[in-house]
Amino acid sequence: MSTTALAWNPEAEFAALRHGEAPGTAGVYEALLHQGSVGLLDRGDGNPSYGLFSREAIQKAALDTATFSSVTVPPGTPRILPLMADPPEHTPYRRLFGECFKADEIARVEAEVRPLAAEWLDRMIAAGSADFSQEYAYPFTTHSLCVLLRVEDDWSIFNDWSSTMEKLTASGSRNSGNALPAEHFGKIIPYLGKLIGEARQNPGTDPVSRFLAAEIDGSPLDDQIVIGLIIALILAGRSTTASGVTNLVLRLAQNPELQAFLRAHPERISDAMEESLRLDSPQQQMPRMVTTDVTIDGVDIPAGSPLFLNYGSANVDPAFWDRPAEYDLDRPTRPHFAFGRGMHQCPGAPLGRMQIRLTIEELLKRTRSFTLTGPIERDTWPRLSVERMPLTFVPA
Repeated sequence: MSTTALAWNPEAEFAALRHGEAPGTAGVYEALLHQGSVGLLDRGDGNPSYGLFSREAIQKAALDTATFSSVTVPPGTPRILPLMADPPEHTPYRRLFGECFKADEIARVEAEVRPLAAEWLDRMIAAGSADFSQEYAYPFTTHSLCVLLRVEDDWSIFNDWSSTMEKLTASGSRNSGNALPAEHFGKIIPYLGKLIGEARQNPGTDPVSRFLAAEIDGSPLDDQIVIGLIIALILAGRSTTASGVTNLVLRLAQNPELQAFLRAHPERISDAMEESLRLDSPQQQMPRMVTTDVTIDGVDIPAGSPLFLNYGSANVDPAFWDRPAEYDLDRPTRPHFAFGRGMHQCPGAPLGRMQIRLTIEELLKRTRSFTLTGPIERDTWPRLSVERMPLTFVPA
């Protein structure tokens, strides 16, 4: 006998967290995880989506790309590669992306952006107060990605364009049956075409030159594919990393004791970051398309159904985590899914972790304390972030 999927409404469930009245996501998912693994999200737009919420169900689905496809938009519409691709198409693009995030490249970017982070933080601290999210987190993460691309002088072009794209696509996770907004997608193409032309004339070791030098199935990549890869680098890395930064800074701003501990023990900043990524996962879910009839925990899900893997709930699932709602720097293991799972696990995770760690290191070094001075504004699902965060600073 088939079980009915549990109705789930993120707008209602996340209301308290959205206004800063709840400490984290564990309470949001507690009842759902207690009842089962499968939920049904219906926003009244005629396109309901199934969701997988337990860690076990998500683990299995993330590794089963034949049943749960990442090609979630109609044929012939723009796709973000390799994010919206399955094997074997996905494999060479993923390998090419991996070349962009090697340890020496991350070290180069860190050396270049650390002085920038220090400059921006010093300016805010000297002013005494700032909206940390808008004045630092989003521009800094965009600038860091542009340093990776070696187009840092043009970072504001990417910042403005990607900010609008994220709003139009609900952080890249709008209902799976919908295409990307082609009109806005096309606005940046002339600039990227110019960038590709310059890289062809003067190739280097930057990602664009790497893309142009690559071959897949014996053929070079055409300009349209290269444009898509550049866009993927920006869209996949900007908002999620900024969210990771703001979520941890908010937690520190609300916890003077944790601030003091990390100032005294900066070697524990990475532990603080990983626990924040678990409990405050920036990308709460990612979409899939069901390719064949499947039954999960007694719920029949028909082929052609939009579905999402809810990584945020997997990271607070009491079937796996001891005391899932507790922020614990001393957790013995941290196999969280904040960067996804399976072949689509984020290749840019080393860059994202570096930006979060660097920001906390420089912020703590430059302050005696920082505190909230007004109400915050949060996006909560599908992406968990702090969009407005007024802070006051006491300089070191």
